Amino acid sequence: MASTDLAMAWIASHGFEPEPGHVLVGPKEHFELLYDMPDDVLAEIASLSRDIAVAMKKAWQPDGITTRQHNEPAGSQHVWHYHQHVLPRWHDDGLYFTPQRPIVDPAIRARKAAELRAVMAQL
Repeated sequence: MASTDLAMAWIASHGFEPEPGHVLVGPKEHFELLYDMPDDVLAEIASLSRDIAVAMKKAWQPDGITTRQHNEPAGSQHVWHYHQHVLPRWHDDGLYFTPQRPIVDPAIRARKAAELRAVMAQL
């Protein structure tokens, strides 16, 4: 459907009702997880995903676009090749229903941010 030097996009074989048009964007070279992705490949996948989203908006006029990506079984990964999902969305399509979650205490958020900053400084 579309490709660049490092990435490609294709219509997924499994659709999401009520509308087909689910697109997968992935690297041409094999990478299994986000953790393994080189920066240049990841940037090209992000750019191609954006271009696909813009094309969806113009072609089908959905109410919105969802992008998602999964890593490891606990993260709902079931295909062992990195790929980004780009899905056209309509109000009340029922694709994802996320109940309202409680607000996380600011002190907890600050602690979690500090924990991540400490590890990121070592990367």
